[in-house]
Amino acid sequence: MRYLYRGKRILQTFLFFCATLVAALAESQYRPDDILINVRDRMNSVRDYSAEVNVSVDIPRLRMPVKKVHIYFKQPDKFAVKTSGFAIVPKIGLLPAQMASISKNAEMFLRSTPEDNSDNAYIIDIHPRDLNNKMTSTVWVNAHRWTIDKVLMEAPDVGKTVVKIHYQNIDGVWLPDTTTVFLDMMHSIPEMQRPSVEFPVGYSGGASSDEPLNGTIRIRFDNYRVNQGIGDDVFNE
Repeated sequence: MRYLYRGKRILQTFLFFCATLVAALAESQYRPDDILINVRDRMNSVRDYSAEVNVSVDIPRLRMPVKKVHIYFKQPDKFAVKTSGFAIVPKIGLLPAQMASISKNAEMFLRSTPEDNSDNAYIIDIHPRDLNNKMTSTVWVNAHRWTIDKVLMEAPDVGKTVVKIHYQNIDGVWLPDTTTVFLDMMHSIPEMQRPSVEFPVGYSGGASSDEPLNGTIRIRFDNYRVNQGIGDDVFNE
């Protein structure tokens, strides 16, 4: 009986060790920092790119026709938008350097892994270390492509914004195909007038109101040129 009891204790100790080891491996595999590093590293093969972008805005009190702009990116963090007049182009999913800044300036918590949700994503909650910054974010990272597929940003007394990104494979690299921004704000923005000779970037028609603001920004990317070389003068204009 003594040997049977000792054998049982050894088996229990072994099983506990295995469970602890598995938990440790799982924890190291699912660290938010490592997930965002994978997103950044995926983009490191892209030295530069340019693309044509069509931006359409459906927001009350914001008068902006469909705009065609050109965007340029060059490692590590150079980004330029060329357009005539006023345009809105969110940079989420476009700049690998964003990943480093997120981990430096915020606390991150892994909410869910691909095994636990229907989005096949690592879902990361992000809280700024700056106590004066009340905005929190949640990021959905695709587990196969290592792309940011969705971002939720919320701020008390301001509202929330959801960004959804669909990708296309360009020369073996996943780059945005369409980006859709959904706005759900507690206060509307001042009315923006159409750009003119007198006001080439538009102008505000007054103070923001207490009426809520709901709207959508849709962005379509075409004609990518990847690793073709871009001069620094593009970013100095």
